[in-house]
Amino acid sequence: MGKPTPGGDAVGYSGGYTEKRVPGVVRWGLAVLTSLGEWASDTSVALRRRRRGGTPPVARPDGPAVVIRGTALPADEKTYLVLPFEVAAGATRVEVDYEWTPLPPALPENPITQTVLDLGLWDERGYRSADGFRGWSGSRARRIFVQADSAERAYRPGPVSPGIWHAELGLAAIGPTGADWKVTVRTKAGPVSDPPDPDPVDPEHVARPEPGWYHGDFHMHAWHSNPKGPTPEEFVAFARTARLDFTPVTEYVVGHHWEQYGKVQREDAKNMVIWPGREIVTYFGHVQSLGETPGFIEYRHGFEDVHIRDIQTEVRNRGALFQINHPTTFAGPLFQNFCRGCAWELGDEIDWDAVDTIEVLTGPVLVNPKEYGLPDVGMATVNPFFRPAVDMWEDLLNRGHKITAVCGSDDKKGDKLGSCATAVYAESLSRPALIEAIRAGRAYVRTRGVAASPALEMVATTADGQRGTFGDTLKAAAAEVTVTVTAGKGQSLRIVRNGDDLATVPVDADPFSHTFPAERVAGEGRLGTWYRVETFDARSRTTIGNPIFLAGPG
Repeated sequence: MGKPTPGGDAVGYSGGYTEKRVPGVVRWGLAVLTSLGEWASDTSVALRRRRRGGTPPVARPDGPAVVIRGTALPADEKTYLVLPFEVAAGATRVEVDYEWTPLPPALPENPITQTVLDLGLWDERGYRSADGFRGWSGSRARRIFVQADSAERAYRPGPVSPGIWHAELGLAAIGPTGADWKVTVRTKAGPVSDPPDPDPVDPEHVARPEPGWYHGDFHMHAWHSNPKGPTPEEFVAFARTARLDFTPVTEYVVGHHWEQYGKVQREDAKNMVIWPGREIVTYFGHVQSLGETPGFIEYRHGFEDVHIRDIQTEVRNRGALFQINHPTTFAGPLFQNFCRGCAWELGDEIDWDAVDTIEVLTGPVLVNPKEYGLPDVGMATVNPFFRPAVDMWEDLLNRGHKITAVCGSDDKKGDKLGSCATAVYAESLSRPALIEAIRAGRAYVRTRGVAASPALEMVATTADGQRGTFGDTLKAAAAEVTVTVTAGKGQSLRIVRNGDDLATVPVDADPFSHTFPAERVAGEGRLGTWYRVETFDARSRTTIGNPIFLAGPG
């Protein structure tokens, strides 16, 4: 992942950025040039940019603001700038604010044409040092600060030491004409207290010792992801209302929340598992780490030598689950600005055999199209990204990659936590048991949450006495599979084999039981022949089950 960059000498900021001042008419010409191809794009960047080896600007305590300006053109999209500045001795607080303005003749700004820039901050230990990372707020905070005893949400409190710091500008989306941007840095002196004491959740906490079905929402944000996001106490209250048993807290990029949920776990959530994680936001797809990774994990795929496979390796080496989030959400060049980097664009650049989970449903299964920038048809319709994500997951299964399907609300404010839920059968309600069960595939998705979705059971039995459920592999040519649906009367049960619909059965009782024969078929993938079930009604699918596999002795 590259060596940490030391602060305080030329190496610490030789990769920094400066902008050559270019007249406005020339900048407009460069913007036109970038549409003519890769060579023209590279040429325009070379004309405007040069590596910086000189002295960075100095931010003196209570002195004049340091202002760094530049221009971003469409060819710069999905790249990062690191802007060095020196914090002089005596400073106890660093403030950074930023803004951008579309270049004329600017088009009316909308989710398709908008420019969006993300902000991060690195201290004197360097912009490639895990210890130097002070935080990342994306585009949701235009002004941030850090000092010893407090910091803006998504930033880490700690001493302000003199040396070369870096503001990070992520060029997430650039409008058709480009944009001028400005970053302003101020430092202040004054009394500060000690940093707050860390209060982490016990990763070995056992909320319930007995085996059973436990429910979680695999993609939930809180205060570090959104200024209106829930506090730890509010987060737990929302999760309890949604009847969740384990509650991943998957904040954007940062890991500060690992140190902030201990009190609420001890006092308000003894019978729940609070599970800090993070959404790793790259501009080519979002992935997730769910496990004990409280320190820094890279997110800047494509910057210097940072690559998604190295990120994946680090997550897995720490024992955490590695997940692909919302892989088909706002895919393609036209709609990608609705959600920067949300759709999976990295193909096979990861090791699919080291992917533990994939989000087949993100958010509610029934949505108002207006929420997605689509025409309002006066009623809720099926989430448009649901079916493509299921299709992608099934294709990965057929290619031989055993990945557990899960869902996540991706909620930012708390009121929709658990709008969909994943049921996991674990030996206890604890992080270690949940990780084992999830990797085994002992899970199914309840698309309308715990209260409003049917419950599923699936058991396969072979002639020689093998027995398995969701996620299990039976070494046999055939099996008898029994499915039980509870609270699903009036819906239908669909049986799927290797991605093809095999049969549909009306659910006419509660509970409802159905048995069908399963056998291996020609042309199966390296996982064998797989069978899964799901339920649906007139509006949408209501459950999605992970498969059972029939395989040969190899």
